[in-house]
Amino acid sequence: MFNTPIDGGKPMADENLKAVYQELCNSYHAVDDFRAKLLGFLPFATGAGLFLLVTEEAKLAFARQFLFPIGVFGFVITLGLFAYEIYGIKKCHHLIRTGIGLEDCLRINGQFKQRPREVFGFVNEPFAAGVIYSAVLAAWAFLATVSTWPQAAPLYVPQYAQSWAIGVFILGLAGSFYFNRWLTLKDEVENALKPEGGEVSIWDVIAYLKIKFARLPETEKNKKMSELTITL
Repeated sequence: MFNTPIDGGKPMADENLKAVYQELCNSYHAVDDFRAKLLGFLPFATGAGLFLLVTEEAKLAFARQFLFPIGVFGFVITLGLFAYEIYGIKKCHHLIRTGIGLEDCLRINGQFKQRPREVFGFVNEPFAAGVIYSAVLAAWAFLATVSTWPQAAPLYVPQYAQSWAIGVFILGLAGSFYFNRWLTLKDEVENALKPEGGEVSIWDVIAYLKIKFARLPETEKNKKMSELTITL
């Protein structure tokens, strides 16, 4: 159960809680809206840039010597945006947990409690972001590795570049999938060990899993879970 927030040593009134809850909702929607716009803009900007670069043979011949640095630049920028996206996911996670706690205090079933769960157990915002960023990173990896400059012939090695692009996409997609599973597991552990709010470390998760899957009587498991909760 989430503890009632304290203001000046006294429990906050419902009016103050509602004001805090409204500000929390505004913060959550601002972060979520920015992430959605960035996810929509990134593949469009990448595709438009690549299209303008390769549609004219003269441009492509001139740009051939610059494809590697251009591709590396785009890859690094996209990787930085991906890191910012991961931070945004973590921030939204904390806002959601705090929102659920405030909804408990206000005794309402709000947007955080009623938030839809994953489709098929894994399709959600972080997974969708992972697919988009993996595809964009793969496109920049292809551009960076396709040219053979300064060799005169062949001008391009698309098979080599395709291997790099496919590898980057698969690696990014796998990383996104396991990161998504980690968030789900972390949320389970936080709800079990810190229902009043707070974050758990990877060591707390490991300790939780050891107890959960240990071959022990249910009473012994519950006792160890209680002891683990007390130590956190």
